Amino acid sequence: MRQMAPKLALFLFLIGLFLTFGQTITAQSALDGFDPNADGTVRAIVVQADGKILLGGDFTTVLGVTRNRIARLNSDGTLDTAFDPNADNIVTTIAVQPDGQVLVGGSFATIGGQTRNRLARLDGVTGLADSWDPNASSIVNTIALQPDGKVLAGGLFTTIGGQTRNRIARLDAATGLADTWNPNAGNTVNSIAVQPDGKVLAGGLFTTIGGQTRNRIARLDAATGLADTWNPNAGNTVISIALQPDGKVLAGGIFNSIGGQTRNRLARLDGVTGLPDSWNPNAGGSFVNRIALQPDGKVLAGGDFTTIGGQTRNRIARLNTDGTLDTAFDPNANNQVNTIALQPDGKVLAGGTFTSINGQTRNRIARLERDGRVDQTLDIGIVGSNVLATAIQPDGKILLGGDFTTVLGVTRNRIARLNSDGTLDTAFDPNANDLVLSIAVQPDGKILLGGDFTTVLGV
Repeated sequence: MRQMAPKLALFLFLIGLFLTFGQTITAQSALDGFDPNADGTVRAIVVQADGKILLGGDFTTVLGVTRNRIARLNSDGTLDTAFDPNADNIVTTIAVQPDGQVLVGGSFATIGGQTRNRLARLDGVTGLADSWDPNASSIVNTIALQPDGKVLAGGLFTTIGGQTRNRIARLDAATGLADTWNPNAGNTVNSIAVQPDGKVLAGGLFTTIGGQTRNRIARLDAATGLADTWNPNAGNTVISIALQPDGKVLAGGIFNSIGGQTRNRLARLDGVTGLPDSWNPNAGGSFVNRIALQPDGKVLAGGDFTTIGGQTRNRIARLNTDGTLDTAFDPNANNQVNTIALQPDGKVLAGGTFTSINGQTRNRIARLERDGRVDQTLDIGIVGSNVLATAIQPDGKILLGGDFTTVLGVTRNRIARLNSDGTLDTAFDPNANDLVLSIAVQPDGKILLGGDFTTVLGV
C-alpha cells in the first residue's frame, strides 16, 4: 500500500478538483458501483456516444424502478429518470442514430406513448415516439443503419413500411416507408451488418434470400438486394454477424459446419470466398448468441456454450486474434449471455439471463473490467456540495474532507475515511460542523484538519 500511496494521492487530488465542479467521485475499489439488477432477461445493450447505456429485453424493473422492457442508465449505472418509453412487450434490438434518436425493434405494440408495431423511433431525451411508423407485421430481431441514414430491419415480419417485405427490408429514414430493395428471405433474419462498400450481410434461419439458395448466411447487393456469389452455406442457424476491419466476417450461431468446414458455433470467413480460415475456437454447448469485436482485434463471444478454445468457459469468453482463448478473461456467467457491448474505456457490458457472474450476484446485466472481473468502479455517493481535501494514510486508507454530509449512504459530516478497498471506515467519524478545507497526516499517524469548522468530535 505504501508504494501505491503517491499515485492514489495524485489521483484523489485531481478528483477533488473535479468534484469542486459538482461531479460524482469514482475510484477503483472492491466495491461495484454498477449493478442495475434487472428483473427479467436483457436482450440488447447499446452504449451511446455520451456514455449512457440503453437496455432492452423482457424486464419490468431496473434498479428497483419500473421500466418496462427498455431503460437507459447513466454511465455510473444510475437510472436516467427522464427516459421511460414503457414498451408493452419485448424489446430485442436497439440502434442509435447519429442525431441521438433511438431505433427500437421487438414484439411490442405500444412504446414511447404511441401505438408502434414492433419498430419505433424514440426521442433521444424523453423516449417519446416520433411520427416514424413502419408498422411491422411481426417481430423485428435486428436493426442496422446505412451511412445514408436508411434503416435496415430483419425479423419474422412479412409486411413493413407499407409493403410486402419478407423478413428483411430497407426503410426511409424520414417516412418509414420501404424502398424497392427486396431480398425476400425465406425464413427468419436474426442479424444484419453493413460492409463499407454498402453490401449487406444477413444471417438467420433462411435457406433462400436475394433470389438464390443461401443457407442461413448471405451477402446482398446494396442496390438490387440480390445475393452475390459469396456463399458460406451454414449447416444451421446463424444468430450473430460481425465485420472485421480487414473485411473478414465473424459468424456465430447453432451451426457445426460453415464454408465447407467443421466449425462449431463460431467461425471467421474470408470476405471474398466465404471460406473459413484457420481461426477455430470450437465452442461447445448450445449456441453463440453474440459477437463483439474489440479495437485490438480480440473477439468477445457470448451465448450458452460451456467450452471454447479448448477450455472451460461458461457463456462468455474472449478470443485472441488467432482464435486461441484469452486465458486471462473468465467471467463465468451462470446462465445465458444474450448481448455484449463495449465501452470506450474497454470495459465490457454483458446482458442475458444470468444471475451471477465472476462469483458475484448480478441479475441479467453486469459490467466487467478488461480482465473479466466484475466492474471495480466505486460510486462514493457523496451527498452535499464538494470534496475539497484528500489525503492518503501510510496504511492506504483515504481521508476525504469538504462540504458533504453523507458518504456511501452513511452520515459523515464534512470528513470521512475510506478503507483501501473503498469501503467506509465505520470507526472514523470526527463529525465536523462546517467545511474541512485541508487535511495532512503526521509521521506518527495523527491527522491535522483545517477549515471553517468550530467543533470536531463534539469539542
